[in-house]
Amino acid sequence: MSPDSGGGWRISGSKTIFSPGKVWDTMWKNNYFAAYIRAKRDMEVLFFGILALEAVIYSLYGLPWGPSFYTMILSAALFFLIWGLGYASYRKKCIRLIQMQEKEEIESNYFPKTTDKMELLYQELLRKRERAWSIHHAVEQEKRKQEDAYYTKWSHQIKTPVSVLRLLLQEEDPDTETMRHELFQIEQYIAMALDYQKLEKGVKDLSLGHFRAADLVKQAIRNLSELFIHKKISIQIGEDLDFTILTDEKWFVFMLEQILTNAVKYTKKGYVSVCRQGEGEIVIMDTGIGILPEDLPRVFEWGYTGYNGRLDKRSTGIGLSLVKSAADLLGHPVKIESEPGKGTKVCIDTRRPKLNTG
Repeated sequence: MSPDSGGGWRISGSKTIFSPGKVWDTMWKNNYFAAYIRAKRDMEVLFFGILALEAVIYSLYGLPWGPSFYTMILSAALFFLIWGLGYASYRKKCIRLIQMQEKEEIESNYFPKTTDKMELLYQELLRKRERAWSIHHAVEQEKRKQEDAYYTKWSHQIKTPVSVLRLLLQEEDPDTETMRHELFQIEQYIAMALDYQKLEKGVKDLSLGHFRAADLVKQAIRNLSELFIHKKISIQIGEDLDFTILTDEKWFVFMLEQILTNAVKYTKKGYVSVCRQGEGEIVIMDTGIGILPEDLPRVFEWGYTGYNGRLDKRSTGIGLSLVKSAADLLGHPVKIESEPGKGTKVCIDTRRPKLNTG
């Protein structure tokens, strides 16, 4: 035997059994009238207690019951009038709230009007939650739009090297150097997609330590050696990079790789150099096409490609945005200076503020 979902009937084998207690319990819980009685029981107990006290006083002092009876009748009439008006308002609010529950989207301005301080506080609390949720929802929606845009561009980008490889494999004597370069590009695209996901969802594997600047720079250049060879661009490494940086090795190298990749991409001839500036700034310079002054303030914006990006159809405008995200994560300010036709200079400030331990 088990209680029926309706609340008043139970099925036992082939028999249907009526359960009065269950029916009464269901009606008591779901009925507006019963609910209002429970909600106002303190007021009801107080009122009937006052009537009982009045009856006791009249009885103890032997006062005539006529005036007492009429007083009680008038008091009861006034009480039930006020109680009835309160019930009508309560029932109206309950119906309004049930109607709100049936809606897919609930707006706080649809709440029943009230003068009760407690209800007003609850409504204000819900409005604050609604505003916070709206802001959060808008941010998440924008993130999803950015992700959709990125992966759309990414899918078009990766098609190019895959198509080139397919064509090369159809040749009797394929160009292995070109194949190696196209494979390198595919690896770069996949690595960037993975890093993009980590930065967007929050980096959880951050591991700070002290590393030699020269070692980090050489590691990034070694990872991009295929790109330098393919573009026939020379790389110059300054001898003044023998200093220590407090950073995360993986994400700092990621920043260097993105900046160096951009430098090589937009340098047709000449060189790329990495050196130290001041106390602890790493500077990456190239002799490329440079960046227009009107594009310079927006180079770190997500998806912004600028004039140079429009020339290079494969540009996504995401690389420098990820550099900025990683730089903010590590606490390394990044700034860019550029002059069209002469080249670009990117500075990464690796200095840390000195703590006053005295």
